[in-house]
This record gives sequence, C-alpha cells and structure tokens, in this order.
Amino acid sequence: MNTSLWQGKSEITYRSAIAKNDSFDISIIGAGFSGLWSAYHLKQLQPALKIAIFEKEYVGFGASGRNGGWASAEYPTSGRRLINEHGLDSYKQLRTALTNSIDEIGQIASLNKWQIDYAKGGSLLFATNKAQLARISAEIDDEHQLLSKAQVKEMVNIPSALGGVFTPHCAALNPFLLCQSLAAHLEKQGVEIFENSEVTKIQKGQIIVNDFKVRSEISIRATEAFTPRAWQENKQIPIYSLMVATEPLSNELMAEIKNYSRATLQQACHLITYAQFTGDNRLALGGRGVRYKLFSRLSERSEVDNRMHSALERRARAWFPQLSGTKFEYRWGGPVALTRRWQSYLNFDRNSGVAQIGGYVGDGVTLSYLVSKTLAQIISNKPTPNLAFIDQKIGKWEIEPIRYFAVNAGFKATVAADYEERITNRPSLLAAFIDPLINR
Repeated sequence: MNTSLWQGKSEITYRSAIAKNDSFDISIIGAGFSGLWSAYHLKQLQPALKIAIFEKEYVGFGASGRNGGWASAEYPTSGRRLINEHGLDSYKQLRTALTNSIDEIGQIASLNKWQIDYAKGGSLLFATNKAQLARISAEIDDEHQLLSKAQVKEMVNIPSALGGVFTPHCAALNPFLLCQSLAAHLEKQGVEIFENSEVTKIQKGQIIVNDFKVRSEISIRATEAFTPRAWQENKQIPIYSLMVATEPLSNELMAEIKNYSRATLQQACHLITYAQFTGDNRLALGGRGVRYKLFSRLSERSEVDNRMHSALERRARAWFPQLSGTKFEYRWGGPVALTRRWQSYLNFDRNSGVAQIGGYVGDGVTLSYLVSKTLAQIISNKPTPNLAFIDQKIGKWEIEPIRYFAVNAGFKATVAADYEERITNRPSLLAAFIDPLINR
C-alpha cells in the first residue's frame, strides 16, 4: 500500500485486535470518519453508551486518511436534482447543515487542541479557457462570488487563470491527523477501538469479528468503499482518486504564489481535480481518471498508477510554472464509493438495529460528519433536519460487464469533453450529452 503525505513517515502502532466474545450497546464497523464521528456524536448525546469500533486495518486506513483534506460544503448530487426530488426547503436545510458542519469540525478540533492544520480559507474554482469560464459564470448563487482574472491573481497567482468562482465555505486540513486525534479522544471517552479486526457478518443483535461473537443492540456499517461486495448488493462501486504532493516550498515561492488564506483549489475541468497548500507549505493535488476494475475489484496497483501520478505532477506545474524545479515527494491514492445516482445515504432499521451510512464519493470530510451526527440523533430519538440522505433508497448498478464498459466510457468521455473545450473555447456538446447519462 502507498503512504500518503498526511500519514507521512509516522509509524503505525496497531491497537489490539478483539480476542474474545463480547457485548456492547453499539458496534461500529469501520474506523474512518463515518465510524469515528458516529461514536463521537453518540457519546455526546448518550455518554453512558458502551461503544466499540472494529477496523480491519487501522484507524484512517481508507479514504478518510488519504483524501484531499477538503472540509467543503459540496454534495455529490446536483442541487437541481435535490430540489426536484426532495423540495426546496429540504435543500436549504442541507446547505445550512453542511456549511455549519465545516465550522463545527474546526471548533471541535480547536476545543480539544487537535493539531490537524485546519484553515478555513474558502475554495477557488478557476477557469483556464473561455469554455470553463462560461460554464462556471452561469451557475453563480448566493454562496459563490464570480472573480475576474485580476481578482483571482490577487488571491492566488495562477498565471493561466482567466477568472474564477470563490466560496468561503471550505477548510483545508490534514485528514489522517483528524482521524488519529478523533480516535484518541474517543478512547479517553471510553470507546473501545479494535484494529486488525475484520467483521464478516452483521445480523440482528450480533456481528461476527475475527470469528468471535459480539452482541449489540445496534450495529453501524461505516465501511464506504471498502464494504465487502457481498454486503453491497450492487449498490455502490469503488472509483479511484490519486494524489501527489511536493516537497515543502520556500517562503519566496509561497510569497510568489500568494494564497495566504490557504484556499483550496480546483480547475473547472470536467475531469475532477482538487488541491490545497498544506500547513507545511506543500502543494497537494489530486484527481480522477484511473480505470474502474471489473466486478468492483479493489486493487492496490490502482493506487500507484504512474501514468496518472505523472499527469497530476504536470498539471501542478501547469497551474504553477513557479514549481518547475520543485520535487514531488509523495504519490498515493485510494478508492471512494460511488452509488448509481450519486446519492449519499443514511438507512437505519430500528427493528433489526442495523444502520448503514456512506456514498460520499469525494465529498466525505464534511458530509461524513453531518451524516454521522444525524444518525446519532436518530438513534437517540432526537429531532433532525429534513436532509436528503435520510432513508435514501439506493438503486443498483448495471450488471457486469455493462457496468465496466459504461463507467470507463464515462471517464474517457469526460477527458474528451475537456479536450473539446480547449479546442473550441465553447462549453462541451459531449458533456451536455453525457451528463444526463451519468445521472448526477
């Protein structure tokens, strides 16, 4: 497995695996953000609960510890579709809850003195051709501000940027340190965390972990992209996102680049890109484009795709020619979970006591916090806002190999749409055709 910048050179000391039959009030499967925040919020609401978290690898092993470190207010499904399916009032409640969640994460970290490099500097989506600028200019709302070329350059010195859109609703952070800090905090609150502990069966009142029986009234499946295929029912697939990171940049380079507030960055491509400047002045940049594996197979080889990693390094230097002599010290990646209609979900069957949460795609840093908080409120019989992911029904993906060909064709079409826009300087006709098929 590759090592992320966020984990750095720190050694992983495994917590003990479960070694006997046991019982808890609540068992949580998965020690990523969803599992950890679920335990946190449950303890906030019901301090006496006896809670255990079971992790096959170690805390922060999956996307929670490897992602781009964006605590954003983004949501996988488009706002237009959320309004059509859930109503304007529900959409407004979701927007408020997401933006508040960014601040809550920062406040919790500050209160507990967690060193996670949190900086709420907003997010800049910038255009490098006229087609991109036309697209992003057409979708301005009250959460976003359109910026001219000069205004973008004043914020971040990206020579090729023609303009951009800025939102204050985003914070940069170190996700692995957040996972580790949260886990240590939970253990002080009495939550037991077992690593090297694989859950192979979830049923009413009981889970099987390393062949031991663990009884609990409630079980929460928070395994996201690492959910075993037998549990998925073809409702989600893993898609890979890769990242690179530079060596620490000199003060002179940082002064030339600006970005004093550490705003996160994204180019207005159809193929997703994302970046942040870290607390130790590195550029960490990521993107999609790795081929989906037949039958939703997870592959460590997909995490170290030299072609894709090299493309990301070239993109970083295209954004910032100032980095021409800068070394890249880290390459890593991992899968995120994608549902058929880009829907996040929180499903809790009070009769069986089994809850399932996930489907964040690439927006999980903030969204996992909100979904976990909402689940804790539901379990504790507290009122919740009317949020789109509650009791969200998830459709099934097409059968293989139709799914394999369709998903990978979608990736190729996205790349082609970006090429079309660079050549024509007009919003892509291909993208207009494929967007309804992608069903976002």
